[in-house]
Amino acid sequence: MSKRVIIDADKPLSQSLLWDIQRAYFLQAGMKAWQDDVVPSDISSNPVMARAYSQIVFGYLRDCFAAAQRGEFELDPSQPINIIELGAGSGRLAYHFLQTFLPRYRQSPFASQPIRYVMTDFVPEILEFWRKHERFQPFFEAGILDVALFDVMEMERPFHLQISKQTLTPTNTTDPVILIANYFFDSIPQDSFVIEEGLLCQNLLTLSSSQPEPDLADPALWDRLELHYEPIPLADTPYDEPRYNQILTDYEASLPDCSFSFPNVGLDCLRYWSGFGNGRLLFLTSDRGYSTPDALVSQPDPLPNLHGSFSLMVNYHAISEFASHSKGLVGQVPYYQDNIQVLAYLLGQGAQQAPETQLAFTEAVSQGGPDDFHALKNVVERQYATMNLPELLSFLRMSGWDASIFTHMHPHLQKATKTADPAWYPDVAQALQQIWQHYLPLRLDDTVQEAIRDVLSLMGYQDFTDET
Repeated sequence: MSKRVIIDADKPLSQSLLWDIQRAYFLQAGMKAWQDDVVPSDISSNPVMARAYSQIVFGYLRDCFAAAQRGEFELDPSQPINIIELGAGSGRLAYHFLQTFLPRYRQSPFASQPIRYVMTDFVPEILEFWRKHERFQPFFEAGILDVALFDVMEMERPFHLQISKQTLTPTNTTDPVILIANYFFDSIPQDSFVIEEGLLCQNLLTLSSSQPEPDLADPALWDRLELHYEPIPLADTPYDEPRYNQILTDYEASLPDCSFSFPNVGLDCLRYWSGFGNGRLLFLTSDRGYSTPDALVSQPDPLPNLHGSFSLMVNYHAISEFASHSKGLVGQVPYYQDNIQVLAYLLGQGAQQAPETQLAFTEAVSQGGPDDFHALKNVVERQYATMNLPELLSFLRMSGWDASIFTHMHPHLQKATKTADPAWYPDVAQALQQIWQHYLPLRLDDTVQEAIRDVLSLMGYQDFTDET
């Protein structure tokens, strides 16, 4: 057996070289991570998710304007309420959100208050892609959309908006902030702990390879890498922030022997953004993870789920405990979410007095939200061959004209259209128009465009997909 080469030894998970490998991958891949479908995003960046977030944001805005009318705080009409998306990646969640949110917002009683959506990433190439994309141009020109570099490892840098040329700071950003983080916390540093015989230990990680690894961006590195954890009893509290240590103390006292991750860097990020908007923050997030203490039990040591880069399950229960210790409000469904966890957090002044936000979360997430839709999608997509044309069109409408669903449905929709009465053609054409308008292409050789053209040609309709 060949001798292993130690690459990184006995480090807390959040300080491991793993995260340098992660960064090297994204910096090298840039937009190709999403163009080539290496990093999954359909479940977190689809129209159903955007629709749910739009409903919750509207509820939050109603609460904010009601509080301002009661004199609890002031809203500055000269500055926008910022909706900041961390790690926006493909940009599709932002695109779906703006399409859903803006028409309703412009008809709302608070339309005079400016709103700005800010997409962020730490890879400059990705921001450049967004800035050049023709479908984002109307939003840029209207001052509704902006982009900014944000690196969770360097959060003290100025947060500079590239389109408006503004720099946001805690002192000049006084209106409430809305923060969105989808499939973000699973890909940033976090720690790992175990409870052994009732004693809390920190997992230290060692990385080894079959050879020296001078190039962390080598895509073949993962085939050679091995990970090994060693639990070490804590000699002292691991963090400077007392609320983090209190959560761990509570875990040690209440959980049986088990292993769990701890989102220390994610919580640092949440604290950072809580410094803006006079501490008033709505945080919307979805990811793979655990939101109840029962779900933490019987979990293995956190190991990467590889998809070009890697991701880990998110301990949302710890984030919820942090919010509770901070006198915040946690929006969480009363049942197990099997496909994706969707949660909302309110922090700062008035967090506990937010009835409209809570109602919106219940309606948008608890009563048939993104997790429920994805569960049904997994069933329905296996039945496409047995569905007639009206049924296929109905599911497309329910999906919010999701292009990913259309792509998988395409051969069945084409077959059903071919045998349908031509009286159905206008409905099919309208559906295709909606799909194209709600879609954000990421590459020139786009399969969605080709599939739409196939169905239009079948019906003898003119191609509209070359129109901006």
